[in-house]
Amino acid sequence: MKPLRFGIVGTVLVFTTITAACSEEEEDPDVAAQNQFLSDYCEIIKPCCPLIAGSVPSTAEACAKRIREIDPQIVKDVRARTDCLAQLRNLTPKSDFCQDFGNLEQPACPDIRRKLLTGAKKPGEACTTDAECAPSYDGFVTCKTVCQVTKRGKEGDGPCVLTVDGQIERPLKDAASGAEAFVCYTRDGFYCDSDAKKCQKPLANGSDCARDEQCEKTSFCDPNTNKCANRKSLNNACSIDSQCARTAHCEESFCVEDTLDEGADCDKDELCKTDFCSNGKCVKALPDVRLTNACVDAQKDGG
Repeated sequence: MKPLRFGIVGTVLVFTTITAACSEEEEDPDVAAQNQFLSDYCEIIKPCCPLIAGSVPSTAEACAKRIREIDPQIVKDVRARTDCLAQLRNLTPKSDFCQDFGNLEQPACPDIRRKLLTGAKKPGEACTTDAECAPSYDGFVTCKTVCQVTKRGKEGDGPCVLTVDGQIERPLKDAASGAEAFVCYTRDGFYCDSDAKKCQKPLANGSDCARDEQCEKTSFCDPNTNKCANRKSLNNACSIDSQCARTAHCEESFCVEDTLDEGADCDKDELCKTDFCSNGKCVKALPDVRLTNACVDAQKDGG
């Protein structure tokens, strides 16, 4: 048998194959940084996971796998990883870090909605679907004829589209147009005013008002005086639900205690003891979706 010989082409082919094999074996220099980010992120949120019903105690490897699945974009972005950890470390001293995790200001951190944003269009550029838009780490992006990033609002920011009160979201009826919109958080001391469409501070008792939303949560806009006043306690005369205390509603012209337990059929928040009616049922505040997505084991929940 003649010895096997390689010509120039064969030599190049073998060299190329060996080079490719070596390249596959050598990790991308960013992989180590990605893994470190995942390790740090999972360690920070680990104490919060027991708050989520159905969460599974998992290894660091399982947590890292989960984060890669729900938001691969951030894992690959150097600046986003850095910003996310800085945002979280600034928040961890807060006493409600775990309890209100999803409402804390951490726009650069993992968000399952970002996974769908695979395009390259920037805020303000015309689009027909969300997928055409590029992800942002300043807020969540959707297509509203143009790619629009929704940011956390400060006083005076607008147009606003939503008030977030704990785990309860109260959107305005009208969508906003343009490159950016804002969400107002009650924990920051703001609500989204349906008239001005800006994040504003609620008015104190005695202030002039035109609508209940303008007053603090424990108050209503008294139609007799057009001023913010304390909500009424049980058995006081009323004409609408918002005049009654948060745990009561207006029935037959008097404030009566909310009667519907969790799970009961409902058509408005005011009838529920939980103060929240969702999909026709009285429910407690919605689960923290952001924390749930990070904590619940991917295999257990079908992710």
